[in-house]
Order: sequence, then structure tokens, then C-alpha cells
Amino acid sequence: MWRIFLVLFWLISWNISGQILSDNQAKEWISNGLNHMYNHEFKESTDDFNALKSKYPKHPSSYLLLAMQWEKQYFPLKDHPNQSKAYLAYLERSFELAEAAFEKNENDLEAVFFCISSTGFLAAYEADNQNFMKAVSYTRKSYSFLKIALKNTDKQPEFLYSAGIYNYYRIVYPELHPVIKPLMVFFEEGNKRVGLNFLEQSTRKTIFVKNEGRFYLGYVYNKYEGTPAKALPLNQALLEDFPSNHLFILQRAELLALTHNFEEGEIYLDKLEKLKIPYFTGAAWVFRGIADEFGKRKMAQAEAHYLKALQYPFEERFTKDIRGLAYLGLCRIAHKSGQKAKAKKYLHLSKEYIEYKNSQDEYHRLSKLL
Repeated sequence: MWRIFLVLFWLISWNISGQILSDNQAKEWISNGLNHMYNHEFKESTDDFNALKSKYPKHPSSYLLLAMQWEKQYFPLKDHPNQSKAYLAYLERSFELAEAAFEKNENDLEAVFFCISSTGFLAAYEADNQNFMKAVSYTRKSYSFLKIALKNTDKQPEFLYSAGIYNYYRIVYPELHPVIKPLMVFFEEGNKRVGLNFLEQSTRKTIFVKNEGRFYLGYVYNKYEGTPAKALPLNQALLEDFPSNHLFILQRAELLALTHNFEEGEIYLDKLEKLKIPYFTGAAWVFRGIADEFGKRKMAQAEAHYLKALQYPFEERFTKDIRGLAYLGLCRIAHKSGQKAKAKKYLHLSKEYIEYKNSQDEYHRLSKLL
């Protein structure tokens, strides 16, 4: 359930408070820092965020900004224990300061924003590291503030993103994970259509969460709606602004593979491999397998590429489903060559990884054949 609250806001609501609002230098640090961070220019963003922290040490913004940078710079954090400690310390400090501001004034929507963001990230981190009791604790804290945000999207457009994520995931996540359905009685109802509408609005009406809105609306279109083509223009806009962002490159390569735009996709496969990040390298080999299987019709080569992809690790949030695509591809190839037992084995293995709507549809199609 904590993933519902993975509200990747990226900092600072439009109604940012008094001193910083009137401080052009602070606003410049924030704006420049965000642009550098999204484009993986981390030395420059560190300088901007540290300057903000030095001038406003009692404001939660710089601590959240630095935590968000750490998550990008040391992806995935589970592979970097020292940086993970710093990441958690930044988030805890951001929450501490935001909660203190909220206790002074419960109408402070900026404080609500920072409370949601910091506890949402903390919950997701603990969940990714299998610390479920801590994750649940942070989720409860996050939800108490999220309820305020859900009622104030008209007053604070920056809440459109979190409200969209909540409304959509409140429905889709229990559908994918029935074991948590009994817990849903404790959470307000959601609405997938409303969620999509809020996310779409967040790409137009927000300032600081616009890029997250564009990324996650595309993510939802691809993963849960089964319409990767609708995600392409959103991703294109992101890459035009931030051509060096690793996750945006990964998303582009995936969307082009799934929409069978293989020639354009080659450019992004090369970019993924040049990053020399094992999680992304493995994904690139999956996409090469898809191009071989459906574009070139070279089944032996596709099989080799799918198998090579499985030699690399996967990352829970962004490449686990891609690993499932490799197993589905191997299942199809084995079935076509009359190796029914082998096909069944790969189909069974795929089930552990797939959540994509289209992958699940393919799983059921293949199940009927085998």
C-alpha cells in the first residue's frame, strides 16, 4: 500500500513561504538546482541546494531537494549504504521541520506538501528494503496529510499530482495485489478516471511537479492502461528538456520497443548501454530481443538476447516488468519451436515479474495455447 504514497513531488509547492518567496536568489537556486538535477548534473545541483540550506537551515525544502538528488545520483540506493544513510537523514530532517510548521498552523498547505513528500519517500525506501513495519508506520503518517491534500487541489494545483497518484493507485493496486484488499477499508475511495484526469492536469497546471506528472502519467499509460503510444509524446517532452536523464532514456527505449519503433529505438539502446548501469544494460538486451523477434523475425538471435538480459540484475520499480517481457519472449519462441515444456517453464517464471496490463494479457493468451 505504501507505493500508493510514492508521491515524487520534487519540491516546493507554488505557495512557498514568506522569506523564500521574496528571495530571488533562493528561487534561482531552486530553479537551477532542479534543472541540473533532472539532467544529472549533480555537482551543480549540489552547489545550488547547499547554498539554499546554508541560507535557510530551518526550511524543509533544501533537505528534501538533497534527498531527491541522492536518489537519482546513487540509483538504486540499496546498492549504496552510506548514501542511503544520508538520504534518510535528509528526509527525516525535512519531515521534522515541516511537521513543526504544520503544528503551528494546520492551514499551512506548504507544510502539508513537505510532510507528504518526506514520509512518502521514507515509506517507499523502507518497503524496497523489506522493512515493512517501518514502511507501514511512515505510510500512516503520510496518509494523514494526504487526506488534506485530496481536499485542496483547487487551492493548491501542486496537489494535483499526489491526488492523481492516489486516486488511480487506490483502485489499480488492490486489483493487482488482492491480498491487501481487506486493508482498503481504512482508506478513502479512489477513482481511476479522476486519477488520470488529475495527472493530466498536473502536466499543465503545476510548476514544480510538472516533470513528475509527465513521467508518471506516461508510466501509467504504459504499465496499467496498456497504451504505450500515448506515453510517447510525454516522454519526448521530458527528453527535449533533460536529454541526460537516465530514467527518461530508459522509458524512451522501452516505449519505442513496445510500439515497434525499432529503428529509432536503436539510438536509445546505445545510450542505455553507455551508462554502464547493469539494471539498464539488462533492459537494453530485452528491447533488442523484442526488435529481433518482431522486427527482424530472427528467433535464435532474439532468444540469445533475452537470455543475455537475464544475466543482469533487475530493479524493483523500473526494470522488474521488463524482465518479465524477456520471459514472455522466451516462452513464445519455445512454443513456436514446439518445445512445450520449455515454454511452460518460461511462462511460469514470467508470472513473478509482470504487472503490465499488456503483459498480463499476453500471459493469459499463452496460457491458453500451452
